Amino acid sequence: MKAEYPNGVMRTDRSTAGAVTVALVCGVFILSSLCRVPVPGVNEPHYLCKARAFYDSQWCAADHFLHSPNAHFLFFAVVGAAAQVLPFAVVAIVGRIVSLALLGVAWVTLGRRLSLSSFAIVLAACCFCGIAMTGNFSGEWVVGGLEGKVPAYGFALLAISFWLDALQADSRRGYILSGACAGLSVAFHPIVGLWFCIGMALSEVFLFLFPRAGSDDVQTRAVSAWVQNGLSFAATAFIVSLPGLIPALLLLTSGDVSADEIKRANYVQVFWRLAHHLDPGTFPPKAWIHTSVLACVCIAGWVGLRRWQTGPMRSGGWRPCLLLLFASAILAAAGVAVGWHTGPATDMLDWQWRAVVLKFYPFRLFDAFLPMTTALVLAGLVDVAVRRCVERREVGQSTAVAAANGGLCHHENTTPGGAAIVCVCIVTALALWQRPPAPGGYSPKQFADWQSACDWIRQHTPLDSQVFTPRESFAFKWFAERAEYVCIKDCPQDAKGILEWNQRLWRIHDWSRDSFQNGRFDDADLNGLQSLTGCSFVLTRRLGPFESKPVFRNDTWRVYAITDADVPGQ
Repeated sequence: MKAEYPNGVMRTDRSTAGAVTVALVCGVFILSSLCRVPVPGVNEPHYLCKARAFYDSQWCAADHFLHSPNAHFLFFAVVGAAAQVLPFAVVAIVGRIVSLALLGVAWVTLGRRLSLSSFAIVLAACCFCGIAMTGNFSGEWVVGGLEGKVPAYGFALLAISFWLDALQADSRRGYILSGACAGLSVAFHPIVGLWFCIGMALSEVFLFLFPRAGSDDVQTRAVSAWVQNGLSFAATAFIVSLPGLIPALLLLTSGDVSADEIKRANYVQVFWRLAHHLDPGTFPPKAWIHTSVLACVCIAGWVGLRRWQTGPMRSGGWRPCLLLLFASAILAAAGVAVGWHTGPATDMLDWQWRAVVLKFYPFRLFDAFLPMTTALVLAGLVDVAVRRCVERREVGQSTAVAAANGGLCHHENTTPGGAAIVCVCIVTALALWQRPPAPGGYSPKQFADWQSACDWIRQHTPLDSQVFTPRESFAFKWFAERAEYVCIKDCPQDAKGILEWNQRLWRIHDWSRDSFQNGRFDDADLNGLQSLTGCSFVLTRRLGPFESKPVFRNDTWRVYAITDADVPGQ
């Protein structure tokens, strides 16, 4: 349905306008993901293979990582069911579409709470994807491949939207709805969801202790009502989060490991395997510069927004969101203070407890929410600027009609115009421009040969085979559907599993060093590898020379069968 104004301007009904806005935002997220990140994305083999093994313990049964304790129980339970009957690539694509559609709906919902026009909401989504292409602080991303954190961020943004509603109306129902969404965020990804909950709690404290005089965005509340609202949120979030929270807590407490082994596992996880996410002493200078510039842009944009917002453009939701960003910055700064070092990590005083703090990703909330907030603020500035220009140009017309003529009307029932579609196309083109031709460490030819070698292994080796794969192994289980002895990417998350993973890496390092002392790997060396690891096949491109001939080879890769291995069809 459309309504006609005296000057002939047409305005689409609210439901249609809202649907178009949601479709465009979901579209920019989905297109950015599919165009920029080829399937499989860098983490998708890690998570989707584990999701399949979640239901089928016989699939790659000898793979140590796949059958280690699960930190993302609910995600594996949901996605693993689909992975039993559908190819991994289909699960990844459909999963991306569904999870990013959730993120898109949440993004539009939050934009409405900030009184952004339909165009500004789409523009903000485009800005967010564009900012993500320029870098980050601790390696965090939101729009990319399929993993548990993508729906977790979607539910977290919905939680913020209902929280803003609750603050505006002092509504306990709003706190309960916010708590339910926050609980779902925790359930899908405990780390992401819990940091959002902590950040919102800190923001609530700031708002309660420092209410702005004369403000209409946050009502002054009695202590008892504030406590009851907080408890309503916390209780709801806790109950809803239990399907994912309980398995995560069990992972932290399970295993017959000593205190010394836990310390060693934390060191391996924090200061080596995940140092690019967890150890601030290893973050490159460009990460600090990128984050500093982004923070300055966000602050300057907020100052301008506060200066120029008037009338219906003014929203009480901005201050809580900025406080949430401030809370996330405090958490990140605390992480930097805890983990900063210029020398070896073990030289830090009490490095053991510092590792415990850092292993929970204290930079994650800030790294994700800073570009989100910056994108929303910049879009808000554009909204205000266009609105003011339209008002000046359309003197004598009503504000609604003037804004409608500009295609950027503030009302919800005005659809984003051609400018929004242009923005989506630009971001999609940039995503395609950034699309890598092959995974890191591979040329396109090497990766094509890698897939060919994996296909041969899948078709010509027993289902229960375990394969010795190279250090640069990527998505081997995805393509070959066979167990790996150890993979750099696939590190378990429990202390016992981390130590075993680390020991396996050292074991093959020592075997390779000792076996190559005579300048080649003979059959006795391969038999020793089988006794040491249980592997029946070796897949390599650099290791060698070998005494035996490969059972498969292409221009890049070679497959060797250990003497007693059964090779069907050979």
